[in-house]
Amino acid sequence: MTFLKVLLIILLVLWLISLIRIGGRVRYGQAGLFAAALVGPFKIQILPMKPKKEKTPKKENKARKEKTPKEKKPAPEGQPGTLSRLMKLLPVAAQFCGSLKRKIRIDNLELELIWGGGDPASVALGYGQANVVLGMLWPVFDHNFKVKRHSFQIGMDYSAARPAVELQAAVTLTVGQIVALGVRYGVKALFTWIKSGRSAVKRQEALSHE
Repeated sequence: MTFLKVLLIILLVLWLISLIRIGGRVRYGQAGLFAAALVGPFKIQILPMKPKKEKTPKKENKARKEKTPKEKKPAPEGQPGTLSRLMKLLPVAAQFCGSLKRKIRIDNLELELIWGGGDPASVALGYGQANVVLGMLWPVFDHNFKVKRHSFQIGMDYSAARPAVELQAAVTLTVGQIVALGVRYGVKALFTWIKSGRSAVKRQEALSHE
């Protein structure tokens, strides 16, 4: 009975871990580029990088003996058929990318574009083109990803010297989805690699006997 309770607790913990969402957040605007990794409720800043503390340089020992330069070993030649084997992994990579559809969730997608410039005609033309591009791009996001929240604002400002854009996006996947996709396509890629390697060896043996 105790073993069953422990097993149920472990399964419950694993299930809760599989629900944790992992992804990233990107923000671009006049303040620059900001990027962060998302792990559940935690956010890890990637860009801009935090300045590292400068380490005090250690004093070099003048009496240190000079090391004799080691002879560089020639780089091993690549195995024959490696490129063709990598090419055979492309269909697996394409299947993996296709399986991400409707699994990646866009938690937040915000775009604020203010078209400005000195020429009113150019401003109006740019404003119209921006709306056309947005009308073409939005169906791609809507049909291929789950968009939880989005906001698009496009405007004109004749007094502005140039266009200004503020973009913010956050995408996540659950740990369970990542593990399932990794196991499924990792195993498929491994079998494809092994199979292509055997074929390459057979071709090489056949050529050596000719």
